[in-house]
Amino acid sequence: MALVKILSSNLFAGAGFQKLEAGKVYDVDKDIADKWIRSGRAESTKEKGEALQFEVATPSSGSQSDTSELQAQLDSALTQVKQLQSETEAKEKEHADALAAEKKRADDAEAALAAATKKDK
Repeated sequence: MALVKILSSNLFAGAGFQKLEAGKVYDVDKDIADKWIRSGRAESTKEKGEALQFEVATPSSGSQSDTSELQAQLDSALTQVKQLQSETEAKEKEHADALAAEKKRADDAEAALAAATKKDK
């Protein structure tokens, strides 16, 4: 834990995203204190401070069925993405082949025109 004096007037933290008061000292985790000090939102201090609690909520047991439904939707979306990617690749190949054929036809036409022009002279 580290003691920091808040410099920023717009800093929120803690379990309920409570607004931290500028000029007040808080006792927070060392990693968080380092991050705030590097960003200029706080400074290290030796004064006594109020402990800031960070809580982590645990998921409820009912979320397991929701997860399987979401996973099914995700799998379905992934299948659609793969199908669309393969269709796109096929279309790109088709267009590239058509472009190559058209380029060959144009080159042949230019060559025939050049040959015809030479014959006429």
